[in-house]
Amino acid sequence: MDLLREFELKEVAKIDRPRLKAGDIVRVSMKITEGDKTRVQVFEGTVIGVRGSGPSATFTVRRETGRFGVERIFPLYNPLITEIEIVKRQKVRRAKLNYLRQAGRRRVKEDELSMQRHIQEEENKKRLAEEAKKREEEKKTKEEAAKKKAEAAAKAKEEEAKADASEEKTEEKSE
Repeated sequence: MDLLREFELKEVAKIDRPRLKAGDIVRVSMKITEGDKTRVQVFEGTVIGVRGSGPSATFTVRRETGRFGVERIFPLYNPLITEIEIVKRQKVRRAKLNYLRQAGRRRVKEDELSMQRHIQEEENKKRLAEEAKKREEEKKTKEEAAKKKAEAAAKAKEEEAKADASEEKTEEKSE
């Protein structure tokens, strides 16, 4: 066992990796081979925890994209990892930050509730705007009807005045 452990330590010493802790925000660059092409894919997130020691050590990185939390477990000494960059170190009081998973769920529920409230508010705004338009249209139609009545009354008065004037003229002529 000691020979195996010594060999592992020699192999690990060749690869330079930073000391990761829970709470670190890291950017992991990893080679990905698709067919004949290889590219470097970057995964940035919070280290939830580090597990194991020596060449079998792994670390879990979590990031939230949109409504989904994505976790990825990386072997620390994987030769496909080209770079591990520590973007920010945060002070945390736990070795494993599993509570971030529940916080994400809570946040998603809060987002859903706020979105439902937003949709309802928008519907209420639309409904109120439509009601205001209907009231304005009704008001315009009432005004138009009142104008038509006033015009009709004015025409009727004019006709009466003409009729009275014509009666007076006929009366004057007959006298």
